[in-house]
Amino acid sequence: MRRYAIIAATVWGNRGAEAMLETTVGRLRDRDPDAGFVVYSYYPERDRALVDDPRVTVRSSTPKHLVLVLFPFSLLLAPFNALGLGVLAGIFPASVRDLARCDALIDLAGVSFIDGREKFLPFNVLTILPAMLLGVPVFKLAQAMGPFRSPVNRVAAGMLRRCALVVPRGAVTVENLHTIGFPDSRMLPGPDVAFAFEEHDTLSAEGEAEVGALLARIEAADAAAGDGASQTVVGICPSSVIAGKAVREGWDYPGFLAHVAAGLLADGHQVLLFPNATKAERPDTTRNNDLPVIAEVADMLGAAPGGTERLHVVRGDVNAAGLRRLVARCGCATVSRFHAMVGALALGVPVLVLGWSHKYAEVMEQFGMAEWAFDYSEHDPEAFLARTRELVAAREELSTLIGEALPAVHAAALAQFDAVVERLVRG
Repeated sequence: MRRYAIIAATVWGNRGAEAMLETTVGRLRDRDPDAGFVVYSYYPERDRALVDDPRVTVRSSTPKHLVLVLFPFSLLLAPFNALGLGVLAGIFPASVRDLARCDALIDLAGVSFIDGREKFLPFNVLTILPAMLLGVPVFKLAQAMGPFRSPVNRVAAGMLRRCALVVPRGAVTVENLHTIGFPDSRMLPGPDVAFAFEEHDTLSAEGEAEVGALLARIEAADAAAGDGASQTVVGICPSSVIAGKAVREGWDYPGFLAHVAAGLLADGHQVLLFPNATKAERPDTTRNNDLPVIAEVADMLGAAPGGTERLHVVRGDVNAAGLRRLVARCGCATVSRFHAMVGALALGVPVLVLGWSHKYAEVMEQFGMAEWAFDYSEHDPEAFLARTRELVAAREELSTLIGEALPAVHAAALAQFDAVVERLVRG
């Protein structure tokens, strides 16, 4: 029975990371039905409470645990492993023992080793270094990396050459890896693994009741409109990241979204405000939590806790599977979260993106949707509302366009898991 360690993703909090984690468990199980999994989470207590799968063990990868436990004890255990004395692992902490017994470490960092994000370099290094010390092959599945012009980042990125496989998520990352001499033989360009997500992959039951209630509200509003109505359900997913950038730059991001939503409601459509990162029990926390932004937008629109007749609002923790169910009910969506974009495209739902990185445009280009991706600096609310109305009008032909590209993207996402298992079988 193979055992896979998975790091840099969690079940709770960021729903994009959750989708990547659950997809990885699900697709590796498809190929390796008896496999066991050790998830190294930076929310270990929360994830343990959510996951009841007996073949998924949750261990800590908090910064404190990485620095004080995983790294130093892996360093101590490494020479014993090299001498064939792995039996001594029994005296080490459980998180280190589990890692030493794994056949592979899957790193799901969405972005890593990027110039300008040097403060995250210690985390980028410490998520993979303990496995390398213990001789556990490291597979970095689809993510953006580089550029590597910063001296400190370029030195740190030298560790990438010790990975068994690196999956660059887009042409820009491929070129970045070439600048540090990374070999093509251990590179497999591919799309985000969440394109291969399936609803039954879920490891938690978060938000099931709220999702059911929202879907019922949407159906009731649809029925109340009558057969002659031309309403569409338009999803709007904000980003706490862009909200923070807007505050620093002096513009009103919640007001921008409220203007778009109000215009759509005035047109007779339904609007669904949904997150892609949630920490409902921490309403004052904006890191990995879109709910405060949603609350601000809803307040501006005068919404009751669940919304009004045609405005529907996600207020609590909803897992990745639940969010996919909601997005599937939308005719189209405007989003500012990367994995909200991925989720919509994976469902064939046309999407308009207001993002903050080249990573959005790279993905949209694969679906012939590049013209629907904008940088957050283009935050004229009236212009964005007009573009959203164009999206609503073109949704059927755009859905067909997405559907034509989707099979190839889905196959490329699956190819990453084939490559992991094949390389482990070859040894």
